[in-house]
Amino acid sequence: MARQAVVILFTVLAFGILVPWYKGFTFLDPRILLAYALLALLFVAPASAESAALHARSTDGILTRTGLVVAYGWGVSVVILITALVTVNLTNWRGSLMAPPAAFLSAVLVFSLTASFAVAILSGVLARRFSATGIKSILRFGFLGLLLAFALSNRFLPERWQIILSDYSTRRALTRVAWEGAAICAGLAMVLLIPLLRKVHKADV
Repeated sequence: MARQAVVILFTVLAFGILVPWYKGFTFLDPRILLAYALLALLFVAPASAESAALHARSTDGILTRTGLVVAYGWGVSVVILITALVTVNLTNWRGSLMAPPAAFLSAVLVFSLTASFAVAILSGVLARRFSATGIKSILRFGFLGLLLAFALSNRFLPERWQIILSDYSTRRALTRVAWEGAAICAGLAMVLLIPLLRKVHKADV
């Protein structure tokens, strides 16, 4: 518990104060704000893996446990984002509050929330076959694959696709992407609930 508290404190200090202080006004770039909202997954993934592996053979209270894990991970990311916005305003005060539009902020936070539920429920399904360490490895490799795909897209994607992707750098486009992503994650979470809530047969134990 103490170790986890130290990790959270360090993360809040680093991403909630140091990064926005260094970035200044550029921190309000919609791509940065979207990435900050999705920080929730970095907290939800390991916590849900541990919880799911611990209760892999029982469906009792599984929705409550999943909800608590998501509340924890998503709540930490929201605190980090709010801290970062406060830092930007305090270090670059111009007489008026600087904040992203409510429509955009709502979209990325809902996307973050539904994605957190999808990851937490996926961990519960994977716990039927894998240990906590195995689940963490699967999720880490999945996240790493996505990051590499984004980082290397300029090298391997055709120029036509690169031009299309460049159009998604505006706030309006990312707002639409966030709402669409939220709908996809919500649908995925509902589908994954079916195997998650299924009773574990004795033969599987």
